[in-house]
Amino acid sequence: MRWLITALLSLAAFVLVLASGAKADVTIHVGSRTPPAEAHCHRVGIRSTDEGRVLSVYACRP
Repeated sequence: MRWLITALLSLAAFVLVLASGAKADVTIHVGSRTPPAEAHCHRVGIRSTDEGRVLSVYACRP
């Protein structure tokens, strides 16, 4: 019985994650290179690595 409840809760969580992510209309790219102009990206932030490297965060429309 405990196994069945665990399986049903796991399945419900999986369905919830899939349903909430289905409406995303942008993709996120992180890197040191600028995406091409055809990708229609705009910079939404900057991150730095432990080594001190600066990475730009871009949001792009698919």
